[in-house]
Amino acid sequence: MIGLLTRRIQATCPDELSLLRRQMYSLAWQEMREGGVEGAATALVRKPSCVNHGVSVDVVCFAQRATLAEAALMISVAMHLHPDRRSGEVYWEEADAWAQAVAGHEWFSVEPRGGLDILDGRVFHYALTEKAPAAQIIPVEAAGSSRPR
Repeated sequence: MIGLLTRRIQATCPDELSLLRRQMYSLAWQEMREGGVEGAATALVRKPSCVNHGVSVDVVCFAQRATLAEAALMISVAMHLHPDRRSGEVYWEEADAWAQAVAGHEWFSVEPRGGLDILDGRVFHYALTEKAPAAQIIPVEAAGSSRPR
């Protein structure tokens, strides 16, 4: 379901997602070191939910100085309920699809980092981790079988 929803989001607003991705990647290359910028953010214009009537979605991308415990790129997805909407009726996993749609599948993996309830909904946080290039991924069986005996 998440994969299908991710593709639907990508098909619905491809230009906006592409622009957001470019801005996010650009932020990651800023001077984020001692004496430089501590962090930066960019956001997607609030969108209506794809599957939840009466819910709006905000997506914010953050770039921060990376440490061993933190990723350099983060995505927060806030799902806001309209006043007449009940939280028990909301498909909250849509946030995962939005994060994956923003990240794209080519370069980054999305790792959930928790979330919290807010006054009118929930916010979910995700770290982006770089995928290893396909050429560098060698299956263990293949690597072991090519050794001379």
